[in-house]
Amino acid sequence: TNKLFGRGLQWMGKAYFSSNSAVPIGKNRFRLEQNGEQETTKGILPDVLLDRTFDYYIGQSALCSSSSLINRYSPHCSKWSPMSLIWRGMVDELRVIPLSVGAACSSDQTQTQKGGKNKAMLLLGMGYFTWSGGAWNSAPFCLVAKQGK
Repeated sequence: TNKLFGRGLQWMGKAYFSSNSAVPIGKNRFRLEQNGEQETTKGILPDVLLDRTFDYYIGQSALCSSSSLINRYSPHCSKWSPMSLIWRGMVDELRVIPLSVGAACSSDQTQTQKGGKNKAMLLLGMGYFTWSGGAWNSAPFCLVAKQGK
């Protein structure tokens, strides 16, 4: 993931943006480094490059009849770039897993107070290329939802 997809940068997850368009977009997050060390913004958060844009929507999974959060990269790939032949067929499917966690959960995770318990969201995903076996040949990944600022 870091070498090919991130052009050598460490993949840090995804960012989802709300939009007035019919299909909202998201981008993958990559950690920017300088001289092998992590750059920071005011010493708090790592600097992040947003790249590899995708459309996202709730749709039917390629594996079963259940609904998934679908990330589709093809609408944002240039028809003229040789590398876009690879990324054009890329799809991610994610399922939300609600978690009840104790007070040890960090305050920057997506949490709501309900009955004295924090709730966080875990997203289990699978990424695949349509040209290499599709969903039956997917790579798993995991995301922890964080609240946007």
